[in-house]
Amino acid sequence: MSNLAKVTALVPSYNHGQFIQQRIESILNQTYENIELIVIDDGSQDNSDEVINSIIAKHKFHYIRNKKNTGTPFAAWETVLSLATGSYIWVCESDDFAEPNYLATAVSALEANKDAVLFYCNSWIVDSSGERIDHTNTYFHDIWKETRWDVNFCVSGPQELLNFQLRGQTVPNMSSALIKAQAFRVAYRPFLKKMKLTGDWLFIGDLLCHGSLVFCSETLNNFRRHEETSRVRVKSARSQAEFILTKYLLFQKCGRPVREFAHLMSTDAIRFLYEPARFGDVFKELLKISWNTSLRCIILLAASVLMNCHYLGMFHDRYKHTKDINK
Repeated sequence: MSNLAKVTALVPSYNHGQFIQQRIESILNQTYENIELIVIDDGSQDNSDEVINSIIAKHKFHYIRNKKNTGTPFAAWETVLSLATGSYIWVCESDDFAEPNYLATAVSALEANKDAVLFYCNSWIVDSSGERIDHTNTYFHDIWKETRWDVNFCVSGPQELLNFQLRGQTVPNMSSALIKAQAFRVAYRPFLKKMKLTGDWLFIGDLLCHGSLVFCSETLNNFRRHEETSRVRVKSARSQAEFILTKYLLFQKCGRPVREFAHLMSTDAIRFLYEPARFGDVFKELLKISWNTSLRCIILLAASVLMNCHYLGMFHDRYKHTKDINK
């Protein structure tokens, strides 16, 4: 065991009392042995604390319980940075669970690719009872329209950011990802705590600037889809605001010409037409997250649209089409 790199497994828990035991046990039952487990409960109002304490009685690990909810899952990421002693960090969402050989496979892949900072794999999508209802292949095939994720690959992080991550989150869920601790510390920024939904997308984008990534096509993780996931709880206006700012911040990372920003944001403009939130609602959420970042984003978008005036005509035509459909 002493020869194995230590993995810090963080479980950020909130109101997942019915799932937390399976989550923790799937970590403790890994075939990989050198694991430092840290559980941070963010003021759960259910029986999470009782369940976690019952597990501690049998298996010792570091447990922190916040008296008040922080309002964001990314606060726990910041806390763990002051506690983690592992060479790798594994963010284990409290309603997901892993296959026993997940860590052994992930660590081996990263050890074999010394410049890699990120490993992730395919996942089963399961319901609240743990029954398999889908697979991340659906996400890659139907949303991304790509077959590249059908096989293992190792690619340059900056190129992955420019070609894929800039357009959307390529890592379907953080539980499937293992990250080098040094790169995690460099990529993490306090701004993530302002996010409720897209912080992981922004974080992975920043992380990719620091090395390559390894993807494993094996299905080694189980991602829970149910009514209490954060994606279900986040309202449309907030969701759109976070999408806009995340794309803006990643675009800045890529250093691309100003004129390309309008094209990048065109899909969000169309999305706005079909979602229930009004422009004023989205604008308010933008200001709540960060008024100065939002202002810079708006200025950049205005400048880019002026360089691509045809987008205004395209948006107007799509707007009229949408109105006609909804009459």
